[in-house]
Amino acid sequence: MLVRRAARDVAVQAAALVALAMLLLITLVTLVVVRGQAGAADDLLRSAVVTADDVGDPPAGTWLVIADSSGVTTSPGLPTELLPELAALRAQAGGQIRLTTIGGDDDGEYRIASGLAKGRPVQAVLDLATAHRERARLVQTMGFATALGLALAGLLGVLIGRRAVRPLAQALTLQRAFVADAGHELRTPLTLLSTRAQVLVRSLRRSGADDEILGDADGVVDDTRRLADVVDDLLAAADPRGAEDHEPVDLVRIARDLTETAHAHAEQAGVLLQWQADRDTALALGSPSAIRRATIALVDNAIDHTPPGGDVRIAVRRHRGDVILAVSDTGPGIGPEAAQRVLRRFDSGGHRAGRAHYGLGLALAHDVANRLGGQLRLVPSEVGATFELVLPAIAEDGPRKG
Repeated sequence: MLVRRAARDVAVQAAALVALAMLLLITLVTLVVVRGQAGAADDLLRSAVVTADDVGDPPAGTWLVIADSSGVTTSPGLPTELLPELAALRAQAGGQIRLTTIGGDDDGEYRIASGLAKGRPVQAVLDLATAHRERARLVQTMGFATALGLALAGLLGVLIGRRAVRPLAQALTLQRAFVADAGHELRTPLTLLSTRAQVLVRSLRRSGADDEILGDADGVVDDTRRLADVVDDLLAAADPRGAEDHEPVDLVRIARDLTETAHAHAEQAGVLLQWQADRDTALALGSPSAIRRATIALVDNAIDHTPPGGDVRIAVRRHRGDVILAVSDTGPGIGPEAAQRVLRRFDSGGHRAGRAHYGLGLALAHDVANRLGGQLRLVPSEVGATFELVLPAIAEDGPRKG
C-alpha cells in the first residue's frame, strides 16, 4: 500500500508539473502570436494607406476607401454596415494615421486605419476573422498537444515512480522478512520461558513460599506473556496481507500496570516510580501492545536519566478530545537544541545506569504515536524532562472517584 501510494504520488506530481509547463507555454505562445498578428496587421494597414493610389488594387484581405473631390470610392466587397463608422472616422482623419477596431453586425471585428495620403482621406479596412480563426486553430492544436503531453507524462510518471520506489519496496520487504524471522525465532524461547515460569510458580506455591516471592514469580509470568504479545504484534505488523487491529485501550490501566512492572527496575536504580490519573478510565483507540511498548520506552528512558533519590511520575489526563499520558523525571533535562534529535533512531548518550542504550526507545514511541494518529511531544518542565504521549480519545469518561 505504501509503495503503491508513493508511485501514484510521483505520477500525479509529474503530470501536474507537465500540465503547469504546458499551460505556461500555451499562454506565452498565444501572447506572442496575438501580438505578432496585431503588429503585422497594423503595419499592413499603415502601408496600404500610405501607398494607396486607387481602391481597385488593395493588399490581400483588405478594402480601401478613398475620398476626393469626386466623392467616396470603396473596394468591392466592403461590408455596407461599416460605411457609417468609416464616415465618422474619415471626418477625423489627419496627417497621422489612426488605428481603430470596431465590431460588425455579424459579431465580426474589423481593424481600420484612417489618415491623409496625397492630400485626400484614405482608409484601409482589415477583416480580423482570419486572424481569429488562426488563433482558434492554434489553441486547439496546443490543447491537443497538452492532452497528449499529460497522457505521456502520466505514463512516464508511473514508470519513474515504480523505478523510484523500487528500492523502498525492497527495503520494506527486507525489513518485514527480518521482523518475521526474528519474531519467529523469539517465539520458541519465549514459550519455553513462560512454561518454566509457570512451573516455578506452581512449585513455589507447593513449597509454601512467602507472598513477596510469589508476587515476583507471578510478575515474571505476566511479563513473559506481555513479551509474547509484543512478538505477536510485530509479526502482525510485518504481515503485508493484513492491517493492525485497533481496539479501545485504557491508558489508566496501562499506567497502573506498568508502574507495578517497572517497580523493580526503578527500585534498583534508586528512583521512586509513581502514577496518577484524573479519572478511572481514559480510553484511546489503538493497539494495546504498541501503546504499552511506547509507554515502557518512556518510563525506561526516564528511570535511566534520573539520578538515585529522584522521582519518575506517570500521569494520565484527558484534555478536550485527547488522552495524554505524561512521563516526568527529575533528571538533568533536555535542552531545546536536542528536542528533535532525541526522537531519531540511534541517538543515545551511550551507557547509562550500567546498561548499553541504542537510542531506539523514544524513536519507537514517536513512531507508535504517529501510527495511531497522535503525537509524542517534549513539554517544558522546570525540573528534568516531561514527555507526553498524546492519543485521540474515543469516549467521554467520568471523573475519577475517591
